[in-house]
Amino acid sequence: MTDQFDAEFGGILHSAREVLPEGSVLRLEDKLRQIHAERPDLDVPEVVSMAFDVFDGEAIDARIDLEEAGARVDAAAAAEAAHSASIERIKERTYELDCLESQYPGRATMAEVLADAGISWAYLGLTEQDGILVEEIRRGMR
Repeated sequence: MTDQFDAEFGGILHSAREVLPEGSVLRLEDKLRQIHAERPDLDVPEVVSMAFDVFDGEAIDARIDLEEAGARVDAAAAAEAAHSASIERIKERTYELDCLESQYPGRATMAEVLADAGISWAYLGLTEQDGILVEEIRRGMR
């Protein structure tokens, strides 16, 4: 770096230290040095402007990442709530399912039991998705 650039650069950092926490000043210094190393033809104000443009872009990227992470957490929470609700509906119908299964022994799945009984998952207050979970649970019990 030239002496003039170093002098202006030092002045910028000194001013930054008056208003920013040290970690932010160090990050600014690193970014300014990086930009100046890549573009030595630029003056200090241009380098500073580019650094802040980069920080703005990084802030936007971080905000987008945070929103996406929040959406994934929300989706996972909704899926967990739906799963829990399904488990509760199944628990409430365990007696009926057990009775049906005992009336139609030898069936490979609860879907076969229901088909032979002439009833649907909805008749029991369950969804098709609940039925899939019932099959998974009962398979695990065997």
